[in-house]
Amino acid sequence: MFGEPRETSTMHDAGFVRIQQRAECVFAARSRIESVPSSDGADARQAGCAAAPYLAEFATRIDRDELDGLLIELTDPTHGADLDAVARSTRAVLSGLLEAQGTSEAIGLSEVGSEHWWLTLCDTRWFVLVFAPCYDSTSPRHTFGSPSTYVLLQPVASFDRRATPRGATIKQEVRQLIRDSYTECGRQYDAELAQQDVESLKFVWPANAGEQPVRWWEAR
Repeated sequence: MFGEPRETSTMHDAGFVRIQQRAECVFAARSRIESVPSSDGADARQAGCAAAPYLAEFATRIDRDELDGLLIELTDPTHGADLDAVARSTRAVLSGLLEAQGTSEAIGLSEVGSEHWWLTLCDTRWFVLVFAPCYDSTSPRHTFGSPSTYVLLQPVASFDRRATPRGATIKQEVRQLIRDSYTECGRQYDAELAQQDVESLKFVWPANAGEQPVRWWEAR
């Protein structure tokens, strides 16, 4: 569930716009995404630290402006060179965000592998989707030629507002529509992974459907 980002600063390319335009998710068109200044360096932790003030300001407007996500772009191609690099960069970005708000990685990620755990920043729960160039065209996390890696933080409140109004779950027919849309476009949709309860395992998608989930928080 994501849409075209509204820039809070100039983005170096329209890579995420291309991803958004090719999205199969039925909620994408209605989503409101903003972006922070892109990070050009190899230090993903620093990118997380730099994004923290933007996230804090964004969090104050989630309900008022009905916002659905904040985008962090990592332009250095090393971040998305392979799945291991994506896992390391994801951990580093999120650790940087946590530390910038005064929460150590050890505390902020202490229960990361547990059911129903959410990333908590600025007193807000977040879901994370990572898109990277190492994913091929059959993956939902494919970047369509962009060399950047994109870390999209979505407030859980946006799912309640868009996908699960009044606390109801996403209807089965809607789930099936999403699966069918991915299949028609030649992309793999791992329904088992999408529906299981350890949310952190959905942040970084495996290279292929059916493979072991990526425990990105263990990456070194």
